[in-house]
Amino acid sequence: MGMATAVIKNVEEYQRVLAAHKTVFMLFVSQHCPACGAAGPLFERVAGKYVTSVKSLVLDTAQTPRHPEVTGTPTLLIFQNGQMVEKLKGFGPWDEQEHAILETFSRYAKLSPPTSTAPYRKHESRHPSHR
Repeated sequence: MGMATAVIKNVEEYQRVLAAHKTVFMLFVSQHCPACGAAGPLFERVAGKYVTSVKSLVLDTAQTPRHPEVTGTPTLLIFQNGQMVEKLKGFGPWDEQEHAILETFSRYAKLSPPTSTAPYRKHESRHPSHR
């Protein structure tokens, strides 16, 4: 599967990535986001443990077409079988970030495909800098 710091140039590229992999994690970051400076490397480190079961991408919002579900950074979108199943906006306080990312990866790396009627889960950070 693999992990990459990627540039997606258009909607068709989003669709190709989602069609090619069962489980895809897309972390959207921005250069002007203080929380992204820590979240990006932490995400990459955790994603490295799941390269055989999850396709992970770090996407800079300045170089990637806007995704309608991304209203701030960092935002993690999780897709299974081409459908968004979860959204994490911000990762909470620094001391909880690693646990949140590890828990999310371990949950989706082990799951079977969700039903198409399952709604996605949305998590909003309570940290003021992530709003």
